[in-house]
Amino acid sequence: MHGRSEEVVDVLGRSFMLVTAGPVPPGRYEVRVWEGTRRGPAAAQYLRAPIRGRDADEARERAIEVLHNYVGLDQFRAVVEGVAAELAPGARVSIKETAREVIVTIEGSEQSKTPLAIRRDQILSPDVDLEAVTAVVRRHLSAGGHFDR
Repeated sequence: MHGRSEEVVDVLGRSFMLVTAGPVPPGRYEVRVWEGTRRGPAAAQYLRAPIRGRDADEARERAIEVLHNYVGLDQFRAVVEGVAAELAPGARVSIKETAREVIVTIEGSEQSKTPLAIRRDQILSPDVDLEAVTAVVRRHLSAGGHFDR
């Protein structure tokens, strides 16, 4: 491929526009990503930096992999914030990542005790079971893992 192409992809139930261009100096291909199916003057890129690869296919595959991570983390954050809002209104959710785990700490009027550490593959796989993840988060928070009750 030379030049530019556009493609709409679905990642965990959300649509994204991938715009592939190349080759660009120094001979790489790059993909820029917007959320939704259209780009416009007011639209901001979903990923701030382009994803690059040696060829268009490699750049596309890397972009989709990065999207799965970002969207999966967004999805997980929404689950945790929803459960925390229900069980500890006003609490603040903090999510940190390591190479192997995503670590959730809840901070609010009642100090967090034990952070929830969950393996990245449990929440970032393309076939993640959100109900199961929600149950794990709910069980941890309800059991007093975070809050003095």
